[in-house]
Amino acid sequence: MEDNIENILPSTSNAIHTICSLRTRGRQQFSLCVSSAPVEEIEGFNLEELLYKTWTIFGVSTLFNFHQDEVHLKQYAKRLREEVANNLSQEDVTYDAEFCVMKDITQRPSPLDPPPIKIEIYSENSNNQTNSKKCIYKGVFLSWKTTKNELIAFNSVRLPLLLCRGTPSAIRTVHNVLSRMFDCMIIALPAHEDDLIWLVPIIIIPADKEEQTKHTDEICMEYKIPELESTDTITIKFLVLDLIKILTVIVKDQNDEANVEIAFHLEHIEKFREVLYSQMLELAGLQLGLCTLHKIILPTVTIMENRMKVMNADTMNRVLLYLNEKALDTFHTLNLE
Repeated sequence: MEDNIENILPSTSNAIHTICSLRTRGRQQFSLCVSSAPVEEIEGFNLEELLYKTWTIFGVSTLFNFHQDEVHLKQYAKRLREEVANNLSQEDVTYDAEFCVMKDITQRPSPLDPPPIKIEIYSENSNNQTNSKKCIYKGVFLSWKTTKNELIAFNSVRLPLLLCRGTPSAIRTVHNVLSRMFDCMIIALPAHEDDLIWLVPIIIIPADKEEQTKHTDEICMEYKIPELESTDTITIKFLVLDLIKILTVIVKDQNDEANVEIAFHLEHIEKFREVLYSQMLELAGLQLGLCTLHKIILPTVTIMENRMKVMNADTMNRVLLYLNEKALDTFHTLNLE
């Protein structure tokens, strides 16, 4: 007998369907071109420097008067160092700044993607005899599959994503300086509930039939409870294989081996969320009502608000593809370019 949703999970109430439909808005589809690329090409993105670290995610509007040659990058570093020293002045502490092109990331999803730019800020206590030099800020500007036309403005570049690490004061200072230097806006890019419910299928769906998921792999979905402390949450756990089975049935028209693209549409995500709510109600008696999904934890990634930690290159590629679209859509909607 052919699989269908009813054979996998209990039927869903109309009340739950109404909640799901109202909550899912905005994005209409997402295409993940993965099955056409061999695994070695995905690994060829060489994203190791971004893995196993917690990054704070920002969206960036177009950078103006930005040159990527070595001379200009040194000039940018000199000015940034001076500005940081003025704003974070501490007695007997000196600062250093570095701008560089990340030459290791030679392969990118689109030929229109400019190379990523890395910025690092170091502080050093001049009175300390031991090695006191430490990195107080590290940021990576990148474009991950830009599909828009090239910019008309001279010496402008679109690097919509900024992943950064550092102290709160350093992050705030560096971003203020960069905003003035390149006439751009840098704003937090949090993954809201609607983003997370899209990201779960995008992350877990296998690239091909040979890709294996461990039977014990779980996903944790953490929900906030309205009007309670942020620490008061509800955590729901599913086996990843169970969710993959659900998605396979929902997106059953994409089982053709000749298909080189995995595409999720709004109706797929609405049905997926509907099935998850049905499971929670049927198995745990939980009617989540107005509770909000705010964190997902998988073996390969943890995402909450505008912070993430990713463990492998394939997952990082998928997350960056989604976030890059979100950053472009955000600034386009706000007419910031």
